[in-house]
Amino acid sequence: MNPNIITTPMEINGREFVLAEVRKGMGHIGVFRYSTEAYSTTDVFYMENEPIIKVFNRCTADQYNDKHVQQISGAEKCADAIKSRISATAQNLFRYNQGLLRSAVPALELLNPGLYVIHDSQMHPCDGNGHFFWNAYFHRKEVPGTSDKNAAIDDANFAPCFLMPTLVAGSFQHKRMYELGEKLKNGRRLGGVAYHVSGMFSALLEGHHEATAALLNNVDFRCLVIEPVTDVIYDSSNQDGEEQKITALSCPYINIPINEISDKALELFLVTRKHTKPLAFPEIKNRMTKTVRITSKRAFPSIVYEIARQLPTRVMVEAASGIDSITAEQLLALLMGDVTYTITDEEGNEESKYVVSSNYDSSVVAVANFLQTNDFSSFLVFSFGLLRNIELESVHKFISERLLEVMHPSIYEFFAEIIKEG
Repeated sequence: MNPNIITTPMEINGREFVLAEVRKGMGHIGVFRYSTEAYSTTDVFYMENEPIIKVFNRCTADQYNDKHVQQISGAEKCADAIKSRISATAQNLFRYNQGLLRSAVPALELLNPGLYVIHDSQMHPCDGNGHFFWNAYFHRKEVPGTSDKNAAIDDANFAPCFLMPTLVAGSFQHKRMYELGEKLKNGRRLGGVAYHVSGMFSALLEGHHEATAALLNNVDFRCLVIEPVTDVIYDSSNQDGEEQKITALSCPYINIPINEISDKALELFLVTRKHTKPLAFPEIKNRMTKTVRITSKRAFPSIVYEIARQLPTRVMVEAASGIDSITAEQLLALLMGDVTYTITDEEGNEESKYVVSSNYDSSVVAVANFLQTNDFSSFLVFSFGLLRNIELESVHKFISERLLEVMHPSIYEFFAEIIKEG
């Protein structure tokens, strides 16, 4: 079967992505609803005929309810042809720089028919609460940030940046991690491929050792992220009694206005948005009851756990979600102790705007969260700039405590210089 895939590059609100229409996908990767009981559901993320991650929602009536997650198997048993397609996608984007549109095709061929958003985002190899991702889900636990809706984020868009593993911890190899670390030091770009599962969490399809090596070497880890488009946005201006009108299709990363979507793409969305069981469901069902060893006798280096505790947390990502981007002018304003900056329109008229809000301290907290989540180098520069301005004492305690949680050579060098200067 030759998959029929139509890809369209798009940009909305400064966010670049590819809208992919998968019309005849192979159905080897996806999420399906395994069971529905009174007020609860169990969804399963699978690869080929292997159930990998089980997501239990004990109260489907509450969209703000966090779910229980457990890794129940690994993708090691998948066919080499599937692994090679996913690997090719990562190689195309991060090694050969072929761009999102061309890079995504090998992985898209493995999906179920449907509408998908593809984007390149920084991802965090942790569970959103400071725990290293690769062995964080071997027993069932409630995971904050997995709910369908997030009260702190509200309607803001965000990248589902926390990772769940699809390989068992027993697959970890020290030698491979250190080899990839050497490649990073020599300038090689390493990245992965992830598939959005629930809330702020995505399953890492490719790049487990790469993510670990990046963590060990304090390098940002990026992924080509695949998000199924399954939600709709209704017109909030409708009066009581009026028919609900859909204004956009939605996934966590972006809301796509209806007028930006072709009729054929909209038809595909309406046909495929419901949970459908894959062709391999009988085999997957039989494997659901078999126990697979998820933990490993081989320990991850202790430094991996220490660095993972310093990664952005779920709370930080929530706090940063209201900011789409930060310009140099906005950062300069905060570094000077101002909450406003000036923009000039095409006609030369000047207008003063708040960087975030009228409260300086809360603006600094929000921007620090955004930078630490999305641009760590800029976060360090911003933090050092705030500390060097003795007039900004109100935020010094916050920034110092934030830096205290992070291990990085430049932080040590900064404070050593401060001490030397007296």
